[in-house]
Amino acid sequence: MKSSRGITLLEMMVTLAIAAVLLAAALVGMQSPINRQRENEATRELWASTLRARQLSISTNQPVRIVVEENVPRGDGTTRTVARWEHLRCDNDWDNASCPAAGCENTTCRTNPECCAGEQAMGQDIVIPTTMNAAALHGLCYMPGSGRPVRPGDLGCMRDSIDDPVALDAAAPGNLRIDFTSGRARSLIMVEPRTGLASILDCSSQAAIDHPVAECTQ
Repeated sequence: MKSSRGITLLEMMVTLAIAAVLLAAALVGMQSPINRQRENEATRELWASTLRARQLSISTNQPVRIVVEENVPRGDGTTRTVARWEHLRCDNDWDNASCPAAGCENTTCRTNPECCAGEQAMGQDIVIPTTMNAAALHGLCYMPGSGRPVRPGDLGCMRDSIDDPVALDAAAPGNLRIDFTSGRARSLIMVEPRTGLASILDCSSQAAIDHPVAECTQ
């Protein structure tokens, strides 16, 4: 009678190693679609936030800006990059040329809540995935009453140039880039320079192929 042969330690180690490799490959394959979904959601939320900011700037006759902040503590103990809109407080109630209030030109409402016009004057945090860079939206501001968009390079919302059309034209935001380190093609939030209405263009889309935009390749 032939006796059965048991598995050796070496064979067991080889089997476990192969299983580990297969499991790691499966996890990587699962993570890629998850990351892509998070990038999609954050991009769409940023676009929706610009529309909300524009609407508020018109209805309240006060400027509303977008801020992108790094290393913001989260409830789970981590720190992340987040974005949100901020409805700004003015120095007085009768002159929207006094917005934002003095001292708030380069200070976010997270740093100084008094810079915002009340507790409900800030949007929900949009968590930016680690594979995504949305810094180009930081400082995008919608002017009071008109909703005209500017991105002056700081958080001042053109406070001292509200009636200067040449300066406002020069500060038009154009097409704001969202970049990814995941291998995904760039996306653009395209802001119309006078009305402030925004749209999204994914640079790998058929629309971008049919109608090339410089910011997709530069």
